[in-house]
Amino acid sequence: MEHQGKTSVVFDYTSFLGASCTKKWTFLEAMSTFAPIFSLAWKNTIKETISVEDRLWDQALKSLSANRSDESNIVTLVELAKSEGLAELKLVMPYELDSEQIQRVSSKTHANVQRSQQDELIITF
Repeated sequence: MEHQGKTSVVFDYTSFLGASCTKKWTFLEAMSTFAPIFSLAWKNTIKETISVEDRLWDQALKSLSANRSDESNIVTLVELAKSEGLAELKLVMPYELDSEQIQRVSSKTHANVQRSQQDELIITF
C-alpha cells in the first residue's frame, strides 16, 4: 500500500478517545453496513486524496472502541499504521503505560515500542 512519502505520523490517543465518544455515522458508513460493496468503489476513489494521517484517524474511528482496553486498541492502531505503510508511529497517550503493557503491545504487533517521554510512545516497524 502506498504511503505517499509519509513515513511517520503522530496520533493523539487522548483526542481520539474524545472524538470516538461523539462520532456520528456518515451515509457511506451506514450503507457499508448493509451493502459493503457499495463503499468499496467509493473508498478506492477518494483514498488517494486523503492524507495518511486522516486515513489513519478515520480507520481508528471505525476499528477502535472505548469499550475495549487501551492496550487492545493500541495493538489495532499499530496494525492500521502498518497497513498504511508507515515506518513510525508517535503515540501520545493520556497516561503512561507500564513496562509490561509496552512489552505486550510490542510482542503482539512485532513492532519496536519505546517510551520517548512519560506519556509518549515511539513505535517503529
